[in-house]
This record gives sequence, C-alpha cells and structure tokens, in this order.
Amino acid sequence: MAESSQPELTSEQRLQQLAAILARGVCRYCNRLRRSESHPEKEVPESSPTGLEVHGDPRLSGSRRPGV
Repeated sequence: MAESSQPELTSEQRLQQLAAILARGVCRYCNRLRRSESHPEKEVPESSPTGLEVHGDPRLSGSRRPGV
C-alpha cells in the first residue's frame, strides 16, 4: 500500500468529516429550494400564435472567406 502523507483518521474524525460534508449538502439543497420558491418559473406556452413563421423576405448576408 502507498504511504500517505496524512495520518490515519480516527473513527470519530471520519464521522465528523462525513457529518460536515452532509451538512454542506443539506445547506446547499435548502438554499437552492429557497431560491426556486422565491423566483417561480414562468409558465411557457405550448405554442406561439405566430409560430416560427418569418414575415417578409429574409435575406442572408455574409462574406466569402479569402481563398475560397
């Protein structure tokens, strides 16, 4: 087994680190939940009355690449 530069943790230290990781995750979840409740998503209609139709005569514009 490779030698580690960190000393082995006791079971109590491992438990404390695990609890800290889980606590951070719970806090992040609660913050995200709180943000989503304060900014509810707007309802998006299934379709637009105008759809994807383009009115008029759409023109493409651009320039040629040198050497083509």
